Amino acid sequence: MAGPKETVWDAEEHTLAKHLILKEYLVAWFPILARWNGRIVYYDGFAGPGRYKGGEEGSPLLALRVAKDHRAEIATEIVFIFVENDSRRAVHLRSELEDLKLPKNFTCQILEEEFEDALTSMLDYLDSKKARIAPTFAFIDPFGITGVPFELIQRLLRQEKCEVLITFMNHVIERWATELPEQTDRLIGVPGASQKIADSSDRVAAARKLYASSLGSAVRFVRFFEMRNTRNRPIYDLFFATNHPLGHYQMKCAMWKADESGQFRFSDGVNPDQLTVLRDDPAPKLAEALARNFRGKTVYSETILEYARDHTPYLDEHTRAALRLLELAERIKGAERKRDGKPRRKRTFPEGVRVTFPE
Repeated sequence: MAGPKETVWDAEEHTLAKHLILKEYLVAWFPILARWNGRIVYYDGFAGPGRYKGGEEGSPLLALRVAKDHRAEIATEIVFIFVENDSRRAVHLRSELEDLKLPKNFTCQILEEEFEDALTSMLDYLDSKKARIAPTFAFIDPFGITGVPFELIQRLLRQEKCEVLITFMNHVIERWATELPEQTDRLIGVPGASQKIADSSDRVAAARKLYASSLGSAVRFVRFFEMRNTRNRPIYDLFFATNHPLGHYQMKCAMWKADESGQFRFSDGVNPDQLTVLRDDPAPKLAEALARNFRGKTVYSETILEYARDHTPYLDEHTRAALRLLELAERIKGAERKRDGKPRRKRTFPEGVRVTFPE
């Protein structure tokens, strides 16, 4: 997938879906990190010009607006680093930033460098000073598969409280895995990855599995969202990687906003208005998963919620709905009283309810 040649270009539907996920996550991320840290960093690895032809905000302006207009009135110092190697786009981005009235606790830097060089230099500097980077969210959104080596992503993720949302161009890999083996292997971080992908009957699925495995070796939580074109063919996966359970949960919330079907998929060829019409009830599927996982066990309700949060794509509301279904079908038994001795209302599962799953 070749990148646009213009300084400013049109925003495609899948781009707007990606930015919806980014926005929804930042709405949660900024106040969570600001509450406990004196400084946080938003790092945009392929920042672009800041705005699209139709006037839509690019990721830099979107991130600034979310932080600036947040109802939590964030007082923590926020450092925004925008990396853009195209000088024309960097100039355009700078002009967009000049028109903004930003709070005094915001610092913006535009680096006219390649992403790989910029991030390597920053991490090298921190290592030389034996210093840690402030809690960082990195949005890494390349057009191709070069300049984003997994070794560098892994190095960033080793830093405490750092996480990434990264565009993984499986469409390019599907087409060029055999022609660009070194670049493919370097991107995924697995020797021979290009050959494994080339030998697979489903190159997209093979590439996705390998990359998810690489990220999973670096962090505790990995989640992806699939983007497709007007012909409903895969373009790229949006991968999120973090060690923070709450960050993982908030990203799931953001992805559900972009796809209410729960498939975590967006296609330019599907009418967005049809999403809610086609949405399946997630409760029955989750109910079966809970019944299998907790078979023969008695656990508290918060243990069940934690399992669903960490190991499934579902949200708390789906978990409680699944438990209601199971209790209604007499497939589980909820204690009449909570841990604190107070009575429990039937088919509700607040904290402290003992739930028994039969054999």
